[in-house]
Amino acid sequence: MRKQAKNKKGFSLVEMVLAIAIIVLIGGVIAGICASISNSFISTYNIDDSTDYAMLYARGFENSFLAYSQAKNQSIGDAYSWYIKDAKGLSSTVPTLTVTTGSGDESVFNPQFLGKDDPSGKSKWNVTMFYKYEPSTTCVLYRIFIKDNYDNGVITRYDGSFWLPRLEDCAKFDGVGTGRTVETPTTDDHKLSTDNMKDKYGYTDEDIAQIAAGIDETYSDIITFVWG
Repeated sequence: MRKQAKNKKGFSLVEMVLAIAIIVLIGGVIAGICASISNSFISTYNIDDSTDYAMLYARGFENSFLAYSQAKNQSIGDAYSWYIKDAKGLSSTVPTLTVTTGSGDESVFNPQFLGKDDPSGKSKWNVTMFYKYEPSTTCVLYRIFIKDNYDNGVITRYDGSFWLPRLEDCAKFDGVGTGRTVETPTTDDHKLSTDNMKDKYGYTDEDIAQIAAGIDETYSDIITFVWG
């Protein structure tokens, strides 16, 4: 009686190489997708984080400006100026929203950034803030740029504004006073210009390309409220 021989033929060398190549290819595609998703998540998180900090600077500025401009018992000629101190965030300094009063500088918002305690590096963000006053509407406008030094220099822009109530009223101290005013410097070294962003705040050509739509020389990096 004849026995039927079983087919013991396995994979050929070509088939095995082809199978391995397909597995490697699929693995590479999956790894690339995972890396892309991870990078996208990190970038989105950093942008959201930058926006959150921009809002904190904005709220600090609005609250501080309104507090001084609506306060009582001020004297004619009292002036208060807001600006970002240490905007570049170099070494152990961080960009601090500051108001200058008759008694000196006071911190309005002094955040705790990554890198603050690293004297050899930069803090997490470079923050620049510019201001503009519209007399016709008695509104203060501001524009904030936050450059992420830890995420390929991605820059987030944040715009805001607020109304100054009763600014047209004269300050009444013993029947004198000419009215309160809001002033911004008109000299070139304070304007929101390409040259100042490069020379004063350390922005590169690549940075300027990111914020080109936000360059507006009617904005200044200092704003002053004067009691009259």
